[in-house]
Amino acid sequence: MFSLEQTQVAMMRALADGPDFLPDALFCGPHTRALLGMKVHANTISHARLVALEDSFPRTRALLGHETFNELSRRYLDCPGVAAHPLTQIGRDFAAFLGAAGEPSASADLAAFEWAWLDAYHAAEAPVLALADLAGIGEDVLLGIVLMRHPAARVLHLDRTVHEIIGEEVPGLADAHAILLTRPEAQVLVSPASSVMSFAFFQTDKPVSICNLLERCAECERKDQPPSDDIMAALIALMEAGALKRVG
Repeated sequence: MFSLEQTQVAMMRALADGPDFLPDALFCGPHTRALLGMKVHANTISHARLVALEDSFPRTRALLGHETFNELSRRYLDCPGVAAHPLTQIGRDFAAFLGAAGEPSASADLAAFEWAWLDAYHAAEAPVLALADLAGIGEDVLLGIVLMRHPAARVLHLDRTVHEIIGEEVPGLADAHAILLTRPEAQVLVSPASSVMSFAFFQTDKPVSICNLLERCAECERKDQPPSDDIMAALIALMEAGALKRVG
């Protein structure tokens, strides 16, 4: 008698390595019937993975077309290690696969957007730092506030076609420098991000006080970096979008 764990391990090995690894004592009845049952089980798992990819990348599927998407999905699932991912993570390398497969950057980047959206949706919970939270705070205290990007926030620099596709639903996104994903509450929000917002956001990958952030920007000698006043305006925009949290 096999335990549940032993049964699962045996079935997974048989699915991965072939019917020769299927123990005779695992099923009742003839070996041929057991193989038939395993084939049905394997087809069910394969179908579930394909459906999971379709559910994760509906826009990419629409852009590529059903047949092309299905063919690429099957090739992706045959890549080493992909089948070992749980269904919720089955598509995490799909965008990179599309790029490596020679698909247009628009397709790969649209898949990257859709996966980033899912990643933001499932990210850790954390209170956002809202602009209203700073009301009535003196300048010295304000400059000492330590910021960090919210765990659900993402800034994406993607192919312009992605901006145009998503921009059909999000005003201002088609011409925006970058795409901002946030989840201040239960819903993922998509917003346009300026170059200054993008710069400020990537300065908050680690905790940094508002004062130090402004000083860091002021001391930067590169001409393509924005002045401190623009950084503060960008920080306000990021706060309003729910992209930052307060540390401490």
